Amino acid sequence: MSNINTRKISYEILCDIFQEDAYSNITLNKYFNKYKLEEQDKRFISEVVYGTIKNKMYLEHILKNYSKGRVKSKVKIIIIMAIYQLLYMDKTPSFAIIDEAVKLSKKILGNITGNFVNGILRNIERNLNDLALKYKNKEEKFYIENSCPEELYSILKRQYGKEKAQSIVKSFNSKSKNSIRYNPLKISREELGSNALTSEICEDSLILNKLDINNKYFKEGYYIIQDEASSLVACAIGENVSTKYNILDTCAAPGGKSLHIASKYFNSSLISCDKYIHKLKLIQENIKKLEIKNIKTYEQDATKCNIDFLNNFDIVICDVPCSGIGVIKNKPEIKYKITDKYIESIAALQYKILENSKDYVKVGGILVYSTCTIDKRENIENIERFLNENKDFRLEKITLNNSKVKVQDNGTIEILPDDYECDGFFIAKLRKMEEKC
Repeated sequence: MSNINTRKISYEILCDIFQEDAYSNITLNKYFNKYKLEEQDKRFISEVVYGTIKNKMYLEHILKNYSKGRVKSKVKIIIIMAIYQLLYMDKTPSFAIIDEAVKLSKKILGNITGNFVNGILRNIERNLNDLALKYKNKEEKFYIENSCPEELYSILKRQYGKEKAQSIVKSFNSKSKNSIRYNPLKISREELGSNALTSEICEDSLILNKLDINNKYFKEGYYIIQDEASSLVACAIGENVSTKYNILDTCAAPGGKSLHIASKYFNSSLISCDKYIHKLKLIQENIKKLEIKNIKTYEQDATKCNIDFLNNFDIVICDVPCSGIGVIKNKPEIKYKITDKYIESIAALQYKILENSKDYVKVGGILVYSTCTIDKRENIENIERFLNENKDFRLEKITLNNSKVKVQDNGTIEILPDDYECDGFFIAKLRKMEEKC
């Protein structure tokens, strides 16, 4: 490992995430670009950061049981980082973990804080084999030890039952496969070699033994990192790929689905929309890197009607903003933000986008609605309401090729995070019919 203080960088990243509501993946990349880090340093920082976020409630519960009174937020971050290392990173001796935490505390917050951190951590370290933590009941023990907020656990239990809810919660702390989608415009599946395994979820996805963003294939646009479940959106369209279609992606950023659809439907033209210019620039960069010729980006708020789009598209993709419950294993900070009130507000926004997007679909065309969440209010309940209020649309059964994903009886795809070792996801395909008088 280099001379760079990886624990200090980990601390700074966690401060941004816990105190500024920053996203873990974006923040990690920001700091990796800021410092010249070796791969070993990056792996260590990623492990400490993601491990601390995923286990935050449990780590704080340990701290609560071994401290008297309130611990200031910055001190807490240093301590729970160290507790995570003591519990789960046994390659480093306990005395070294504590010593580094104390040094960091003294450097940032002063000697008194350093002595406090030293006392707390040494007490915890002495009792690691028998922490003797207090819980109100077995259910509280479950959701605290799995670091799942009570409200999120209650939502899952209400919608899926206790047994399935607990299985989903456990999956949040697992790791996703290294899923990529290869770019057929630049490389064949075979050219990526034996290290790229065929996905059982999506026919256009591959699984790598190791993911390296410094790999020349990634840098030169031969493949893009995309979860298998997310890649199913393009496959769920199910139309003839050689036919020429006008396609619209109403909420495109960060652009993975637009790029996939454009490369799959190579004879078609696609307009990729987002209301934020900086997000459109990210899509444009990937368009250039992947050498995709049939996409144009367009600044457009998905909740606002564009009269030039009315009845103009054969295929409209509505991949709406969502609570993100399905991607918690990759963005673990999400689980601490989920509330019933938040889900209800975002479900209302989703419906507004869906209602606006329907008017862009030609008669006979399709509207694909998708989310990376598993809350039924954001998924099937929005679709049922839409069908009830729009009799000129019908739900059409999705057909997948070479996939072990089971399509629901109603024709939709509902993947839960514990089902296939990929993200949780929902996809519905709606066909616009002649309006009946």
